[in-house]
Amino acid sequence: MRYPVFIAKRIIFNTQPSFSRFIIRLAIAATILSVATMIITLCLVNGFQKAVGEKVYRFWGHARVQPVNPLQTAVTDDEGFSTTDSIEQIIRANKGITHFHAFAVKSVVLKTKGQFEGVLLKGVDNRFDEKGFRDFLRLGNMVGFEDSGYSRGILLSEATAKRMELGVGDTLQCFFIRNGQDIRSRPLTVSGIFKTGMEEYDKNFAIADMRFLRKLNQWPDDRIGGYEMFIDEKMNMDTVSAQIDKALPLQLTSLPISAIYPNIFDWLAIQNQTKRIVVITMLIVAIINLITCLLILVMERTRMVGVLKSLGMPDGRLNSIFWIYAGYIALVGVGLGLLLGLGLVGLQSATHFISMDEATYYVSYAPVAINAWEIALVTIGSFAVCLLAVRLPLFYVQRISPIRAIRFA
Repeated sequence: MRYPVFIAKRIIFNTQPSFSRFIIRLAIAATILSVATMIITLCLVNGFQKAVGEKVYRFWGHARVQPVNPLQTAVTDDEGFSTTDSIEQIIRANKGITHFHAFAVKSVVLKTKGQFEGVLLKGVDNRFDEKGFRDFLRLGNMVGFEDSGYSRGILLSEATAKRMELGVGDTLQCFFIRNGQDIRSRPLTVSGIFKTGMEEYDKNFAIADMRFLRKLNQWPDDRIGGYEMFIDEKMNMDTVSAQIDKALPLQLTSLPISAIYPNIFDWLAIQNQTKRIVVITMLIVAIINLITCLLILVMERTRMVGVLKSLGMPDGRLNSIFWIYAGYIALVGVGLGLLLGLGLVGLQSATHFISMDEATYYVSYAPVAINAWEIALVTIGSFAVCLLAVRLPLFYVQRISPIRAIRFA
C-alpha cells in the first residue's frame, strides 16, 4: 500500500507547475465554495426563521387560550369570557409554560387635532412580559399599571406616531363604539413608542392597560379576552397547546399562534424548501465538478497508469492512488469550506454587514443561526459524496490497456 501513497503524495504535493496540480487545486476550490455556500444558506435561513418567529412570539406569545366562537375574528372579541382560578391553574400546571398573561383586543379610532387613525387596541394586564417586549421600545416607557383604576397610557407604533405626528407625552382621544351604536371617547397619553419591524403589527396595533379595555366594553373585573402563553423553547408548542386544550372547559380552546396567524408561518415554512433546493443543487455541482476533475486527472495520467500496469501493479492499488486523490480533495475542500462558511457566518453575526429592507423582510439585517446537527450533516455528507464521486473515473482506469497507453502516450 506504500507505493500508491508515495505516488499520490508526489503528484499532490509537487511544487513544480503541472496540469495535475492545477486540476487538484481546482477541485478543492470548487468543493470549498460548495460546502461554504451550503453552510451559509442553512445559517441564513435558520436565522431568518428564528428572528421573524421570535418577533411574532414576543408580540403574541406561543399559544393562546380563547373562547370557542366560530363567529369571532382571530383578533378582536367583544364578548370575552369570565376567568377563574381553575383555568389559570390548568395553565400553570403545564411544565412547558414559562409565562402567561391575560389580554383583550378592541377596535378603536385614535384622534388628534388633524389626524384620525383606526387601530386595534390590545390591552394587557400587569403580568405582561415587559422585559421581552422592551427590545421593541424606541422611546418612552411601557404602560404603567396603577394599583387602583386604570392607566391612561398608550403605546403607539413608530409608524402610527409618525402618521399622527405624536410624541411621548402627547395626548389624543380614543373613540370607540359601545353596544353597537353608542360612540364614546376617552383621553389617552402616549407613554412610549415601539417598533417591531413587522408592518402588519406596527400599522394596526397599539397597546394599553387591559382594565381600560374592560371599561370600554363594560366588562366585570373577571372578564378577559384570553390568555397569551409563552412556551419553553425546548418544548413543542403544538404539543403543549394540545395538552392544555384537553384540560380546558368545553367553551375554551388553546391554539398555537401559528394556527391563528398562519400567513407568516406558512411563509417561513417555505424557506425550508429553499434550504433543500440550495443544498441539493450544491451537492450536484460538487459531484459533477469532482467527477470531471478526477476524470481529467485520470486521462492526464493515462501513460503513468499504463506503465504501472505493465510493471504488474494490480487494479486495486492503482485505484488506491485515485482514492487518495479524492480523499485529499475531500478533506481539504470540505475542511476549508467549513471554516470559510462558519467564518462568514460569524462575521455577519458580529458586524451585520448584510443589510435587508425591514419593511419587506421584517428584519433590518440578515440574521444567522447555527444548527450544529445540520452543519455536521452537511460536512459528513459532502465528504462522503466526494469519496463516492471517484467511482466513475475508476471505471476508466480499469479499461486502460498498458500497450495502448504506452504506445500513444
